[in-house]
Amino acid sequence: SSPPPPPVAPVCTPPPPIVAPANTSSSPSSSSFRPATWRELDIDWGRRHLQTLFVDDAHGVLARGAEGVCQRVAKWAGAGHMVFPESAGLDVQHGSQMGADESMSMLTRLHPVCDHPRYAAKPRYAFTDADGACADLVVTCGGADVERRVRAASPSAVAVVDLWEFAQFADRGEIDGTGIAAIVQRSLALECVAPCIDEAMKLRVGDAWGLPNSTSSNSSSGGGVIDEDEMAVARARTVVGVAGLVTFLLAISPLEEVTRVTKR
Repeated sequence: SSPPPPPVAPVCTPPPPIVAPANTSSSPSSSSFRPATWRELDIDWGRRHLQTLFVDDAHGVLARGAEGVCQRVAKWAGAGHMVFPESAGLDVQHGSQMGADESMSMLTRLHPVCDHPRYAAKPRYAFTDADGACADLVVTCGGADVERRVRAASPSAVAVVDLWEFAQFADRGEIDGTGIAAIVQRSLALECVAPCIDEAMKLRVGDAWGLPNSTSSNSSSGGGVIDEDEMAVARARTVVGVAGLVTFLLAISPLEEVTRVTKR
């Protein structure tokens, strides 16, 4: 009889490679997104001032208004040397100019809160990752969805937070015109906030607070038809948010920065 065949070594099939789940932290989905809070901000005062960039969906009334209000409020509060505001938009053609009608509409809508027409006249500026990396603080205007999109557009941004997060720091007397007006000019508070303060303060952190027609390229950038009451509430929320932001920055800034101007 022939000898038995040698045993055949079992064939070992290597297990399938383990694939790590994709990292989606840079562009979180709307369902899992959590808005940032002021406690999470890592603000660097190394430059002795803060480059603050306000961003909305189309570089429209909200971002431009926040820039103008911030410049106005910071100067009034004695923090003009500490806060350098700018504005930009997510869905815009960089450098494009508005038409004459659109510019006039923007100027009309910003006039109650901005003390100079340059905020309405400046060309559209498209927000980029480089802008987020250069800014000390990126402040979104419009709620959690805008904040989520800004974070996705600029993974390099160190600090991104919505403007309404700072509303909690705005003193009621400052924003309704009954206080000492140390942060907000009384005329600004009485004309732009006091008439609709109850409606404006109903907003919760994370809620959308942009203009109802902001998905329209016309209305978001300054043109189109928007209810004047809704526009007034949006302006009031901008002033409240900026008042809280400036109050917050004054509270956390190094003492030498607060007193630097008065040492001359």
